[in-house]
Amino acid sequence: MVCVYCCDSFDDPSLFRKHMSEHHPDVKISMAFAHVPDGYIKIDCTDLRCRICSISLNNLNDAIEHLVKVHRRKIDSTCDLGVQPFILPDEKWECSICNSKFITLCALSAHTQSHFAKHTCETCGKSYFYIKDLKTHIQMAHICKQWICIKCKAVFETLDAKKKHLRDSPLCWSFTCTVCGERFLTFTMKKAHRAQAHGIRPKSYVCSECPKVFTCRGAYKNHFVAAHTKYESVPCPCGKEFKSKAALKKHMVVHSNDKVYSCTVCSKAFSRKKTLIQHMWIHSERKRFECVDCNKQFNQRVSWKTHMKSYHPGIAIT
Repeated sequence: MVCVYCCDSFDDPSLFRKHMSEHHPDVKISMAFAHVPDGYIKIDCTDLRCRICSISLNNLNDAIEHLVKVHRRKIDSTCDLGVQPFILPDEKWECSICNSKFITLCALSAHTQSHFAKHTCETCGKSYFYIKDLKTHIQMAHICKQWICIKCKAVFETLDAKKKHLRDSPLCWSFTCTVCGERFLTFTMKKAHRAQAHGIRPKSYVCSECPKVFTCRGAYKNHFVAAHTKYESVPCPCGKEFKSKAALKKHMVVHSNDKVYSCTVCSKAFSRKKTLIQHMWIHSERKRFECVDCNKQFNQRVSWKTHMKSYHPGIAIT
C-alpha cells in the first residue's frame, strides 16, 4: 500500500497505520471523500501512464480514449465507470476532470459532486448529486409559492388572504390561555388577557451581576453569557477571537477561496452550504421567519430577531 501524501510504500498494514499516525496525524482520507458514494474507486492521476506503452496521459478521459483507439481495448465510456480521479500537486488539490484547484482535499471532494450528478431537474435540466438537493432546488426555483395555515392546512395565494383567514378563524389562533382555554390571535393579546382577567403578570429575570432586567429567560441567558461569562479565547491570525476551536474552524472558511456551493438561480457561490441555503430564500416569495405577534415576515433570521427585540421584547425568541 502507498501513502497518497508522501508516496512511501508499505507491505505491512500496521506499519502503514503507524506511518500515518506519526507523519500525517490530522489526515482522515475517509472523511475527505465522504461525499463520494460507496462503490466509487478513488484514483490518483498525478502521474498517469499507460501500462502497455508507458506514454504519459493528462487525465482519465485521455487514458480511456488512448486505450480504445491505440490498443483496441473495449471500454464503454458512455457508462458510469465508478471512478473518482484526483491529482496530488505540491500546493493545491486539483480535479483531474476540469482542472479546478482547491486548498483542501475536502473542498475538492465536495466539488467532484458536480461531475457525478445523477438527479436532474425535469424543468430546467440542472443536475444534483443528492436527491435532497434536487428537491430543495425544485422547492425554491419552480414550485408556486403558497401560504398555508399551520392549524387547518388551508392554502392561500397571498399573505393578505392568509391574514384575513386568521382574523376570521378563532379556531386557528395559535395562542391559548392555560387558565381558561380562550384562544388569541397574537401573543400580546394573550398576555394582556392573562393580566386583566387572571391577574397574571409576566415573570421578570434580574441579572445577578448588573441591574438589567429581562422579561424572558432566553434574553437573560444570552445577556449573562455575553456580558458576564469568562472564557479562554482562541485567536485567529486575522485578529478575531472565538470561544472554542470549533468556532474558529467554522470561521476559517472565510479565509478560504474555495466557494464550492453555487446558487442554482443566480450562480453566486459560497464557502458554506448553510450560507447557500440561507441565500436561496432571497429568491423565494415565501419568507422563512414570521413574527408570531404581528405576522410580519423576514428572509433572514437576524432581521426577524431584531424586529422581535425592538417591537415584541416580551416574547421569548427560540
